[in-house]
Amino acid sequence: MADQSAFAELREAIPSIRHYVSLNSGGVAPTPQATLDLQQSWYDREAVMTTTNPDLREIYNQELAALRSEIAAQLNADSDEIALIRAVSEAVSFVAAALRLQRGHRVILTAAEHPSGYLAWLTLRDRLGLDLVAVEANGDDDAFVRDVEEAMTPNARAFCLSHVTTERGIVLPVDRVSALARERGVVTVVDAAQSFGARPTDMRRLGCDVFTFPAFKWSMGPYGVGAMYVRRDAQERLHPWGSGAGAVSQSSFPPGEAHLHENAQRYEFGARPYALYAAWRASIKILGDLGLETIQQRSAELAAEARAVFSDLPGASIRTPEQADARSGIFTVGLEGVDGMALADHCLHAHRILCRAADGYSAVRLSFHAFNDVTDIQAAVHAFEDFPA
Repeated sequence: MADQSAFAELREAIPSIRHYVSLNSGGVAPTPQATLDLQQSWYDREAVMTTTNPDLREIYNQELAALRSEIAAQLNADSDEIALIRAVSEAVSFVAAALRLQRGHRVILTAAEHPSGYLAWLTLRDRLGLDLVAVEANGDDDAFVRDVEEAMTPNARAFCLSHVTTERGIVLPVDRVSALARERGVVTVVDAAQSFGARPTDMRRLGCDVFTFPAFKWSMGPYGVGAMYVRRDAQERLHPWGSGAGAVSQSSFPPGEAHLHENAQRYEFGARPYALYAAWRASIKILGDLGLETIQQRSAELAAEARAVFSDLPGASIRTPEQADARSGIFTVGLEGVDGMALADHCLHAHRILCRAADGYSAVRLSFHAFNDVTDIQAAVHAFEDFPA
């Protein structure tokens, strides 16, 4: 466990915390000053050189290569398995388009997916006639695995699930269901928006085909960029749905020739915000210096403390199940008879607490990162107590 001063230093390094109680890292985390400074420095350089300057483009290529390597190191993956993209929804759409799904093919989701995880499949269901099924995720791992196995019928082609569910912070057994999927030739796509930057993750152990996440949540990076891991031996099966500059190593026309990169860079194309990717490296370094195990432990301890305090609050209804050592930093709690949107609005405008409505808008989600402390729990309790009758 890190020295308590390390958490205090991180807290001091985030300017937003001087103005708000930040309990929304599961939505948009506050950005450290070091990342903001680096982002601005890249913009300043672009203002002079322009992004089309070959010298600056070469520097950016080096920055992106370094970022891929640093993300890979956090995932126990290889850098050629990392693609720098824009959003989780983009990664899920890549997979959905690559599988050449046909009428009657089954896609399995959980009933707890974020829209980023289900919208691409819903669109294809309505257009192609897919068989879309949802498996309940309530924190019982054995029941979840049994339900997933039952859903993996011969017509199943893909399984899209969250590593940690967005509404209630339930950690799902990705390793167990990925093994089932591999045996049956089913592609596993994991929405890691609530886990990357919040806990150690090992792609060799998890065994999924795709693992994708944005920069702006738990990894405290810039808004508008993200990444995805694509297992090396799944890259040929998951052929890109489109292409463009950046995705190919060589191309010509006429007569017409295009060679995709022989790695995950085949999924990177189009004009991209290089400065944001380069600035993300500062946040990645902060996470690495603190240690992901330390971050997970700190977050889990704060969530456990919140559970203990809110358990004694009259009218409070805790929605996040207890998952012992596996628990995340997400803690979802409601107030009897109170709409979650109204409660989140009260937290923001009466107490300057950043959080969000969750669990069918019947509660609020509090996200505890390493920079949070017990004063943030106290502030949230006070906001609940202070809600107008």
